[in-house]
Amino acid sequence: MKTASEYLDKADAYEEAELFDEALKELKSALRVSEDKGLVYKRIADAYRELSRMDEAVSAIRKAIKLRTEDVDAREMLLDMLLETAQYDEALHEADCLIAVHPRSLSAREVMSVACIQTGRLDEAMRLISELIAMDPSSAANHFKRAWIYQQKGDYANAINEYTRVLEMEPDDEMAEDAQQAIDAMDSFQLRQIITLALEDFIFRAKLTRDSMTAALERGFVLSHAGMIALKQVKFDELPEVYSEWKQRYYH
Repeated sequence: MKTASEYLDKADAYEEAELFDEALKELKSALRVSEDKGLVYKRIADAYRELSRMDEAVSAIRKAIKLRTEDVDAREMLLDMLLETAQYDEALHEADCLIAVHPRSLSAREVMSVACIQTGRLDEAMRLISELIAMDPSSAANHFKRAWIYQQKGDYANAINEYTRVLEMEPDDEMAEDAQQAIDAMDSFQLRQIITLALEDFIFRAKLTRDSMTAALERGFVLSHAGMIALKQVKFDELPEVYSEWKQRYYH
């Protein structure tokens, strides 16, 4: 009869060849003779996951956790699987369980923040992300998530500041592109609003003509550096008189 190590070695070979069904058979054989069943259940969960059999993967990793309740790696695997399958309430519960075992767990708080964002609990997500940033200030991803929440709440001043901070942290290309696109979108939206208000409000337009940045700030608009440059290039004194007929009716 083979030993658990022999079955596991054979499973390794099958996994290397991406033959996960065959690997799973070897792992199940290893489970019958292994003294460390928690470790084998983790391997089984991984194999099921590779086969996109997520219900069985979750079941296997739960068995591993039941055998080794303080196995942080197993609990993190479970959290990842719950996020993959959009089981956000369950992910929140299991993240709480991980924090009970490992109070300073970053991964638990990251999962909780994602679950809260996905379920629209933005205030709770913001609290968790602020905790993460306090624990790990160097994470551009957490600053990006905080910027995104500010943007969703319409707090463009803080959103632009956070996205700018993300860019200063030199993240990967994809995150940098997403952050820049977000800044550009907020600048563009605010510039359209400023111009629309200028067309409707001649006093505001006169202020913009004299000092566009001060006038915009007085109305609560906050632009990035590039947005400020774009605002200064707008010739507000040349905007069309869209209310000329109305003015003629009441003032002539």
